[in-house]
Amino acid sequence: MQDSQFRVWYLFLTQVVVVAGFLHWFGQFEAISQVDTASYRDYSFDSVTTALNDKRTFVYPSVLRFFEAADGSERLIPWFQYFVSAASTGFFLSTLLACRWNHWLAFAAASPLLASPLVLEYSRILTPDLLAQSFSVVTVSCWLTVISKGTGLRSLIGLSLFSFLAYQTKPSYLFLLAFAPVGGWIARWWLHPDDRDAWKVALRMTVASAVPFVAWCALRWALVGHFGLVSFGGYNIIGIAGQWIQKDSMNQLTAEVQPFAEKILQSRELKKWEPTITYEVMETRFNPMVWDIAVPAAAELYDGDSRIMNRRMAELSSQVLKSNPTAYANWLGKAAKRSVRSAIEITLRNPIVLVSLPVWFMAFAWNWRKKLEGIVCQNECIYGCEFQTIVWLALGYAICKMGLVILVEPPIDRYCAPATVFLASVLTMAACQAILRGRGSMRTTLARRAS
Repeated sequence: MQDSQFRVWYLFLTQVVVVAGFLHWFGQFEAISQVDTASYRDYSFDSVTTALNDKRTFVYPSVLRFFEAADGSERLIPWFQYFVSAASTGFFLSTLLACRWNHWLAFAAASPLLASPLVLEYSRILTPDLLAQSFSVVTVSCWLTVISKGTGLRSLIGLSLFSFLAYQTKPSYLFLLAFAPVGGWIARWWLHPDDRDAWKVALRMTVASAVPFVAWCALRWALVGHFGLVSFGGYNIIGIAGQWIQKDSMNQLTAEVQPFAEKILQSRELKKWEPTITYEVMETRFNPMVWDIAVPAAAELYDGDSRIMNRRMAELSSQVLKSNPTAYANWLGKAAKRSVRSAIEITLRNPIVLVSLPVWFMAFAWNWRKKLEGIVCQNECIYGCEFQTIVWLALGYAICKMGLVILVEPPIDRYCAPATVFLASVLTMAACQAILRGRGSMRTTLARRAS
């Protein structure tokens, strides 16, 4: 192992320990439940059919059940979630080094992942957010290996397995099914144009990511009569569409969903909620619309059968959105704007980014001064393949992740934070590039003085 690579791993492991100590000191390893936690605890393992019918996917309930059986409590889960995140970041770093990245650029790309707001704020929360992000980081690592080398059976298997685990932990990571092949095709074509195999790489990624998903959906269709990852999509979209149901358009709905729509309308009238397209109002009403109005109404009408409830909510939402295309387009535009604003704010909350920005400005000023003096850096590090790769990754990942979110729910910080994880890497790598260039100009300066 080269000295610089050894130092990189030493710094990374030091960061793992320091962040763990920070979290422990400030009580961030004390398990805390949220509203969603109960639905993961209540997941039934009585039979395969019962499990497949549940509105939750199986990975996180399995984690809760494992720790309950092994330790009798959930107190170790925050530690588990943090160290899984640390392991996934370490895997990401090892992937970059294996792809022959500059050692310091690789560290600069990996380091902010372990200090992201999601890690610092959600390690102790008993929800699947951090665990799903960790699986997605491993998925991205395998993706990077494939676009770098153009092939690799083990990497394709890893991409297939960990993307499956990611969306089985949190369904919003289904965006990986699109990101892997489409992003892989663009990145391979842009970064390695001489190989002319971008379409082959995209095809391999399509097969690797799609086969487990289709197989799972086929299993659910055969056993519970629903072709999809989970019976939950309707629960999300009704939070948007339910706010636009109007009495004068009730006759445009099918007979199957009219009783459901009437109950929602009655509950809305009790709250004195008029239909609106004001984004801020819709965001504050989203959760009450789902859990205080739509779900109780559906449970009463359909005897608490989550599969039928989900189907009716999805059907009603589809019909309402088709009748209100302008309102839905307005929602998408404003939600996209909100997600961009949140992404910037969350990225700037990363402490590694906060340290990197002033360093980048100082290094940039130094390099500009030396450039004016006519000094050309020795071994000058430019914005080459590594930086372009991380930019493609960060933008593609963020756009696909938030694009899926805003289709069905508001882009609150909890959903935006995972989308920004690689945006922080862009900023820290830019700072590292500037430092490496500054070091080159300093060597040139010293060489001139010595001669």
